Amino acid sequence: MPEELLPVIGMLALGFLLMLIEIFVPGGVIGILGLICVAYGCYLAFGLSTAWGLGSVALSLVVTVVAVAVLVRSRAAKKLVLDVPGVREWKATEDGLVELEGKIGRTLTPLRPAGLAEIDDQRIDVVADSEFLAAGVAVRVCEVEGNRVVVEAVTKAPATAEA
Repeated sequence: MPEELLPVIGMLALGFLLMLIEIFVPGGVIGILGLICVAYGCYLAFGLSTAWGLGSVALSLVVTVVAVAVLVRSRAAKKLVLDVPGVREWKATEDGLVELEGKIGRTLTPLRPAGLAEIDDQRIDVVADSEFLAAGVAVRVCEVEGNRVVVEAVTKAPATAEA
């Protein structure tokens, strides 16, 4: 191996080592320095000959692709990535809230404008429609938007249709 290749190999090795360190010490500076070292190593290789330069670029690309593929499948990578079980089953809205529309319940806490109410024997986070309501007030669900349950104070019995 010619002695002129030692700086090229050294810069490429240092660059890949710095990029490996960047995985465990985030921030970007060490990874950028690693990229600069790899690029400078390829530049030095082109100074020797075009064949050495193209070979060093090809080698750098192959090493990068293989390293990423191995890292993604490794046990260490699984420790770096947060994997929350059940995330795919998570929904933004709760089941059964739409069925509460029109039902009557009672506030458990003051609604200023948000608080808790008991509707159909369920504790539900609710929002008062227009005014602050004290605890223990009868309320009717007037609107459900996703997880937002809007209630209003019941001031009179609902009107019934007469024949």
